[in-house]
Amino acid sequence: MKKQIFLFSILATLLLISCGRGTKELQTGVWRAALYTSDSTEIPFNFNLAVNEGDTIVEILTGDNIYTVKDVLRKGDSLFITMPLFSSKFALEVTKKMLKGEFIRSSYRMEVKAWPGIERRFMEEASASASLVQGRWLVNLGEREIIGEFADNNGRVTGSFLTPSGDYRFFEGIVDNNGELMLSCFDGGFIRLFKAKVESADSLSNVRLYSGFSTLESGFALRRDDAQLPDAYSVTGMKKGYTTFGFSFPNLEGKAVSLKDDRFKNRVTILQISGSWCPNCLDESRFLSEMKSRYGESLEVVGLAFERAEEFDSAKLEALKLVEAAGINYEMLITGYTPSRLKEALPELENFKAFPTTVYIDKKGSVRRIHSGFNGPGTGIHYTKFVEEFIRFVDSLIAEK
Repeated sequence: MKKQIFLFSILATLLLISCGRGTKELQTGVWRAALYTSDSTEIPFNFNLAVNEGDTIVEILTGDNIYTVKDVLRKGDSLFITMPLFSSKFALEVTKKMLKGEFIRSSYRMEVKAWPGIERRFMEEASASASLVQGRWLVNLGEREIIGEFADNNGRVTGSFLTPSGDYRFFEGIVDNNGELMLSCFDGGFIRLFKAKVESADSLSNVRLYSGFSTLESGFALRRDDAQLPDAYSVTGMKKGYTTFGFSFPNLEGKAVSLKDDRFKNRVTILQISGSWCPNCLDESRFLSEMKSRYGESLEVVGLAFERAEEFDSAKLEALKLVEAAGINYEMLITGYTPSRLKEALPELENFKAFPTTVYIDKKGSVRRIHSGFNGPGTGIHYTKFVEEFIRFVDSLIAEK
């Protein structure tokens, strides 16, 4: 019997060694990855792969931002990368020269490939024409208009797009030797590619904006230093006869919370309408956490989570991902409604258009202002101006008797 056990131990050890030798080595450092749309268009991005105390970490490079992903699992020649938010993940095969597999979201899947040691995002040669696109552009996409703002960083173009519902976060790319402007963005939530022909310092033609797996919009763009979006404070309002909200939703501990509760009396309150699936909500949650720390007990902040799962426990798990990723230090309520059913949850709102939406409530419990969408750090000066205006207005509400 002892001899059999001894022989079995030797065999198991040899099998482990054999399996170990068969497993492909995963190269650390910078990688170039590409997602493929329904028409096989490539949406590229870069990431760093690092090992920290035995744990594999992926750092997605989004413009000048780094998006860290810690949920990385290696099983033989398979690699699974689960994004902290946005209900998305990678399922990849590790080969000798590359990674290949799928990027999976709830509503679609995209082919993905990645190659080690490549710092370039776009493989085309960058030209010296990046300065031509620097500035503010009005982008006409047929049924809608958005604003593009680009900067030249020694031939590397960075920037973002502003829309009535919020910004598209961090883009990066080049102008190539054929005068083609190419910018991409990937953060696990937003997957976008912007392409255009640079006709002159004031005109872009053949504009194409790819979003996700299959959405493609086309149009043109003109330089417009004075281009403006609709006033974000005039989009959404309260229905006639309403000055506050009558909801009662459970917090993460299951306790019902209402604006009628004593804690909200004689206190300024910010009501955040959000969801963990929303990239702009991540940016705003970080900002509101900073404001909560700034004002302390002088300001109440309450987040209303509209998750894709309606059942409490499932929706709570999704909301907790946002709490962790954004470092939220204020109370989150689980509405129990999906985003498409917001009107049922908050019937007092008129013309709701965007996640996130931010409601300013004064000490008397009356809604004083509603801001639709959120332009985050990727918009530079616009974000700075928003922060300054937020502080000015909240200060004025707190000063009221």
